[in-house]
Amino acid sequence: MEHDGILMSPHTEVRVSKAEVASLEAEKRQLETRLNEAREVLQCKVCLDRPVAAVFMPCAHLNACISCSASLTTCPLCRSPIHYAAPVIID
Repeated sequence: MEHDGILMSPHTEVRVSKAEVASLEAEKRQLETRLNEAREVLQCKVCLDRPVAAVFMPCAHLNACISCSASLTTCPLCRSPIHYAAPVIID
């Protein structure tokens, strides 16, 4: 097995200090928080179930799924009239 250019056998013992473990755990918690925030931003603000997939024009807000956007006449965020909803694909 190779890790950062160093050959290691699967039985090689890696020693990590308690401070390093604590630091890694804190970083993991921070990354999990950021991931949850990103998921929330990309969630439909109307049904709170499906991912956002329609951008409203002319305000250009992206805050609803295709299903919910079909029934809206005003943007849920700024309340401006929706002239049309353009589909958006987020990969």
